[in-house]
Amino acid sequence: MKKYFAIFALVFASVISAYGMVSFDSDSVFFDINTKKIQVGTGPNMERSMDFITVEACAYPSQSLVEVTLYNLGNASVRLINSNGQVVSSDFVQTDAPIVVYLDTFATSGTFYLEVVSDTWYAEGVASF
Repeated sequence: MKKYFAIFALVFASVISAYGMVSFDSDSVFFDINTKKIQVGTGPNMERSMDFITVEACAYPSQSLVEVTLYNLGNASVRLINSNGQVVSSDFVQTDAPIVVYLDTFATSGTFYLEVVSDTWYAEGVASF
C-alpha cells in the first residue's frame, strides 16, 4: 500500500509541477481558421484525412509572436500577411510530425491574415490585435 501511495504522490507532484511550468498569456488572440482540401485523387499524399489534420494559430501581441501548430499537411508554406498585403513573416515546414511555427509580427498591431498552403490542403485565418 505504501508503494501505491508513493507512486500516486510522485505522479501528482509531476503533474502539478508541469502545470506550473506552462505560462498562459492573458492577452492571447486566437485566429479564426478555415481549411479546405484542394486536391482530390490518388497519390502518395492522399491518405491525409480531414479527421487527422491540425491547423491552429494563436497570437501573443505582447511578445510580437504568432504561434501556428500544424500536423499532417505534408510540406506546407506558412505566411503571415498584414492588412496592406505585405508578407510579414513566413516559413516552409514538414508536418508529418506535429510542429509549432513561430512567426514574428515585428511589434505591429492591426489585422493579420494567416495562410497555410500544402499540396493537398489550404487554410486561412484572420485575427486583429
